[in-house]
Amino acid sequence: MLKRQNYFELKSQQMKEIILDVLERLLQMADQYTAHLEKPSDKKKAYILQVEQFVNQSEERVNDHILELLSLQPVAKDKVKELFGISRIAGLLERVGDQLINLLTISDGENAAELMPMIEQFFHYEREMMGWLIQGIEKNDRHLLELVISHDQYVNRLNKGTYQSVVHSVQEQEKITESNLKTIIMSRFLERLGDYLVTIAKIYHDFLDTRQASDE
Repeated sequence: MLKRQNYFELKSQQMKEIILDVLERLLQMADQYTAHLEKPSDKKKAYILQVEQFVNQSEERVNDHILELLSLQPVAKDKVKELFGISRIAGLLERVGDQLINLLTISDGENAAELMPMIEQFFHYEREMMGWLIQGIEKNDRHLLELVISHDQYVNRLNKGTYQSVVHSVQEQEKITESNLKTIIMSRFLERLGDYLVTIAKIYHDFLDTRQASDE
């Protein structure tokens, strides 16, 4: 029984390290994206696309670990729930990468400079959320995970404010420009990115609550 428990803990730690690695790379991906907006280059774009491929492969690696665990030994009900949660986290991280690729695709063009202030406003909060998520998972720190969750209100407020600003601008101009459309679409992508980070924080927070309850 002890060997089984130790093997489960070993695999859990390996999956945790994959998740933390992916989060670090997504943060780098966001930094490279804003750097690309400021000064576009094929090298930066290639790096972003390369990281996205790594994120996709990491989801497969996590699921391979889970399948191996489930096939080799009986797993308690609470542990099965945790494994499905880990699989869900890996999938959500892949979606964060997708949103960054969506942003890259839409903002690639002549009016990228016009979009930069709006993107930086969102990233101001979402970079902090990614940083807290990394530390919260690494240190099993509930407070940091709760900061991620509570900070989403600012991202949602920005999304709402951006939409209202564009609507007002359209009313004043009496026409919809390409920049207006891109701003609304990108604001939505950025808002969804924040939602994914929050969901990851909630899932991991539930892990910690379940583990504490089982230890008591």
